[in-house]
Amino acid sequence: MGRILLVYDTKGGTTDEIIGWIKDGAESQGASVDIRMAHTARSLDYDLIVVGTPIYNERPMKSVRDFLRRDDLRNKRVALFVVCFAGVFGMRNFMVRRYLEELKRLCTGTVVKQTSFDSASGPWRKLNRSVCADFGKEIASIMRQQHTALEAA
Repeated sequence: MGRILLVYDTKGGTTDEIIGWIKDGAESQGASVDIRMAHTARSLDYDLIVVGTPIYNERPMKSVRDFLRRDDLRNKRVALFVVCFAGVFGMRNFMVRRYLEELKRLCTGTVVKQTSFDSASGPWRKLNRSVCADFGKEIASIMRQQHTALEAA
């Protein structure tokens, strides 16, 4: 199984928790996972790089936007996610698409997956944990498919 790098930033800590749940899901499928903050990620020698950011003041964090512009991300497979509050006035889907499209435009790598997570607490927390772990399992599956294709070639 290949290696996954989870890259993110956070201010309040919700994204820390989400990163942990994603890691748990991926590792449950046999993936090797490392975690780095966006400003400390050096080596990108991984099979898949997962990049996530909370949304503050209607923008993904600057450190994550800067990370996605890195030249050494070219030819790397990348999955993107954003963390934001549940929808207000039915605008959530529109806003999430806008945030993800901004990240995708900035990314010098090849985006293979993108999603969003709620920064909900209280009764939603258990559901959010499950959704994040499932995403981790899904990215491990993406890597497995990549390795199977390479072995068959």
